[in-house]
Amino acid sequence: MPIKELPGFHHFLSSWLIIDEKSDKILLIDVGPASTVPVLVQAIEGLGVSRLDLILLTHVHLDHSGGLGQLLKVFKSAKVVAHPRGKRHLLNPDRLWESSVEVLGDVALAYWRPIPVEEGSFLPDEASLKVIKKIETPGHASHHYSYLYEADHNVLFVGEAAGTYYKRGFAYPGFDDGTFILRPATPPKFYLDSALFSIEKLKSLKADIMCYAHFGYTNKVIKYLDLEEKQLLLWDALIRDYMSMREGTSIDAEDVITHLLEKDPFLADFSALPEDIREREKGNMLSSVNGFLDYFSQKT
Repeated sequence: MPIKELPGFHHFLSSWLIIDEKSDKILLIDVGPASTVPVLVQAIEGLGVSRLDLILLTHVHLDHSGGLGQLLKVFKSAKVVAHPRGKRHLLNPDRLWESSVEVLGDVALAYWRPIPVEEGSFLPDEASLKVIKKIETPGHASHHYSYLYEADHNVLFVGEAAGTYYKRGFAYPGFDDGTFILRPATPPKFYLDSALFSIEKLKSLKADIMCYAHFGYTNKVIKYLDLEEKQLLLWDALIRDYMSMREGTSIDAEDVITHLLEKDPFLADFSALPEDIREREKGNMLSSVNGFLDYFSQKT
């Protein structure tokens, strides 16, 4: 879903629709920001879908939940699943909006302000979902759920618990030869142990397909979970090394990004990105680096 006001914010957001014929249920995982709801509604209705039964949020950051209130005005009978820690920010999004504007600036403004959601729209946290399982996967956020849809093929929706995945020829231009870019999604407050624990939990589910919030999917689930685990540990080591080399001096997060782009093999294709996507990703890397720096500061 593109965001016209933000150059590079295309091939970036994934919402996932499940039409479960066996149970006659229609599910949507993540709704995107408020500004992209018209695009999402058009896409859903273009598939001949006129209702949603369940809307499942991986977490409440604006690019995943910001459009919930607007979407519920269209699909009024839908029930919402959200982590209890995040739910309060959907009932009253003022604090979420203010902090998002403070951290994201123009990006938050382009996402648009979320509107409140009524209490009656939410399923109780203890309610059985029957057609899909929710899994607590903190790391990217303390209020993060992943979801496992068990059908002919088990499909895992990981939000940002497994980082972000951009495949050449799909998420950015080029020949589809299997080349990809993998990036941690580690904004403050980030806890490495929680992120690694979540990845191990996701591995144990033995899914056949893994769907990312940013962006697309893979059928090599264990491979890419292993790679994201390896990348998190690599960033931990690389950033620590960078900080030790500059002990006694202030750390510039943008200089850390340059260091990571030189040293991280999972970012090797970064220079192949179009300029607008490259700028978008540098902004996202800045957030991820700040998450690691904040994590280190809490351990000292």
